Amino acid sequence: MVKDCSKANYAALIQQQINEDRQNLREKTVYGIQLTEEKLNDFRDEQIGQLKELMDEATKPSKKITISKDLEHKN
Repeated sequence: MVKDCSKANYAALIQQQINEDRQNLREKTVYGIQLTEEKLNDFRDEQIGQLKELMDEATKPSKKITISKDLEHKN
């Protein structure tokens, strides 16, 4: 967690950003706060690896789900 942002404040920030995104008030969807190089240098290697894994998962293209008519319930 970011040192100068409490969990409650960070949660409120994320909620505000989600609400703004829903209202299309934001040009580009970006959540959270900007991590400076100085702040990143405070992270352990393991934490940097976890952030990379999170970014990779969060930016994966979404899979499209199709429903076949063969799977519809029959009464």
